[in-house]
Amino acid sequence: MSSIDGRKSLARCSQVRLPGGGSIDTPILIPSFSSKGFHVDRGGKSEVRALLEFASEWLTDSMLVSAYDIHHGHLAKPDEMVKAPELTVVDSGGYEVRVEHDQSTSVHAPHAPKEWNVALLDEVLSSWPTRFAAAFVTFDHPSDRRSFAEQLEAAKAFAARYPGQLHTLLLKPETDNQKTLGKTLQQACASAEEFAAFDFLGVTEKELGATMLDRMYEIAKLRLALDDAAVATPIHVFGALDPLTSSLYFLAGAEVFDGLTWLRYAYRDGLCVYQANHGVLSIGSDQRDERVRAQTLTSNVHYLSTLRLEMRRFTLERDFSQFKHHADALRNVFDSLRATKLKGRI
Repeated sequence: MSSIDGRKSLARCSQVRLPGGGSIDTPILIPSFSSKGFHVDRGGKSEVRALLEFASEWLTDSMLVSAYDIHHGHLAKPDEMVKAPELTVVDSGGYEVRVEHDQSTSVHAPHAPKEWNVALLDEVLSSWPTRFAAAFVTFDHPSDRRSFAEQLEAAKAFAARYPGQLHTLLLKPETDNQKTLGKTLQQACASAEEFAAFDFLGVTEKELGATMLDRMYEIAKLRLALDDAAVATPIHVFGALDPLTSSLYFLAGAEVFDGLTWLRYAYRDGLCVYQANHGVLSIGSDQRDERVRAQTLTSNVHYLSTLRLEMRRFTLERDFSQFKHHADALRNVFDSLRATKLKGRI
């Protein structure tokens, strides 16, 4: 394990074997698609479906889609896809059936979820084409809260039901009264060896804590527990795909990141900005909004590719200057993480 000043380093690159052969290297920055927060017409067609069709031409590495959206026709069914990226993460629909929004949502419009259950999820996953490598995420529903032990057993049964694809165990709070993953992660750290059975270990950004440092601390604590148990399973942070927070979570030990910011904003100088502002600064004030959005999406994917390379270079030199933007801020926050209860370990 590489180190900074002789201590264990959290940031790393891994290689994940894909079903059917080949592999994909982490870190992985995954553009996500979801009907939640986007316009759906009276016929049930989501604007995100058109965005996916547009982006499929140049999304070659990875993407995340929701089984909920596929079932309800908001996105095309997998057998209708002409091609797919190296890895498709198939989320189980927990985000879409929640009334709450994620942290990057600028307008919290009313949300009325449709029917969703594990049987409907099974219909989607059972028909997933084997030619498209996928990571299936364990079932998550706000009305279905389980103990850590029950989550673990259910995830093992879930993985056994679909042996032809990769699997992500998404950890969730045990009860409705628990708003964060604190208690779940305590048990997870004590049972870290169990996660060797999974390809990815997922946590939701919003449930990690109330501050950035809290969230980084929980990720780091989990990563260290996995390392102590000699478990290489990468940590996937759901809902975190803006350049700054993805970089911070990467420094804390996470390797996989997804989110909708790439659809909502423009990535510029290491931050998210309004697409209209990016249009004025980089595309042209005389350009139609449709063109601004299209060019912004392609630019965002290119930005993620560049950020991924910066992360990979950081793992070689442990040099914060490998990050083109906000290197000093990243170092300062990381130093704050080192000063927490993890002092002396990282």
